Amino acid sequence: MTMEISVAKGTVVEKTLQLSADHQLHINVESGAQLHLLMEGSCRQLITDIHVSQGAILDLCDLDTNEVNTTRSHELHISQDADSQVFVHSISLAAGNTRNTSHIDLCGEGAELTLNGLIIAGGAQNIENNTLVQHMVPHTTSHQLYKYILDEQATGTYAGLVKVLPGAHHTMSEQTNRNLCITREAHMFSQPQLEIYNDDVRCSHGSSTGQLDESALFYMQQRGISKHEARLLLMAAFMSEVVEQVRIPALREQLQEMVEKKFRS
Repeated sequence: MTMEISVAKGTVVEKTLQLSADHQLHINVESGAQLHLLMEGSCRQLITDIHVSQGAILDLCDLDTNEVNTTRSHELHISQDADSQVFVHSISLAAGNTRNTSHIDLCGEGAELTLNGLIIAGGAQNIENNTLVQHMVPHTTSHQLYKYILDEQATGTYAGLVKVLPGAHHTMSEQTNRNLCITREAHMFSQPQLEIYNDDVRCSHGSSTGQLDESALFYMQQRGISKHEARLLLMAAFMSEVVEQVRIPALREQLQEMVEKKFRS
């Protein structure tokens, strides 16, 4: 099944549009328009194509809620014209396995992209995120931040590639992946990459994987906080950097509650 959405030139959609994820989505945000979109559902195979025209703004939150023993695959393709702003938050609080593939092209000068991921997994889950961001013209900006918390025997994968194509001078790009493995049986595979084909750019990438800070846990226990509650507080603090960047207040509050519920379960 295919669904098409078009936001007319200069239209500001003030309320968040909430969609139950369908098999194929085509979205066109015309010049100067603004759209806040929440995609939620457990569709097993989803393809989303989005074009964001000059000066348009798109806020997209993809909330993965698939069930145990299911696998969800989402292919996201976005092209951005000049002076457009795109904010994508990929949130996985599911019980099954997930594979997300995001391909974003910054095609117009002044285009800005924020691409974030928040993943909490346990059991024998496998959560995979693959991103490709292409800076195709001068004066474009991208920020990526993906954070994983993996418990029990969960496995996480992050493979991110930023390409700065010939002629794309004055590109600014940041790519960060930070992860917590709660148990020794949890595994994280991280591969941030840069391919730069011209000079005069500011690009960085980095990755870190570790466990909860034992000294912080000890400090909190010395002040009467139980070890269980201290662990929850540290994990919530770790994920807050992503949650706080969600620009829709009601959705941000909802995500904070869902993240806490996921930790406690």
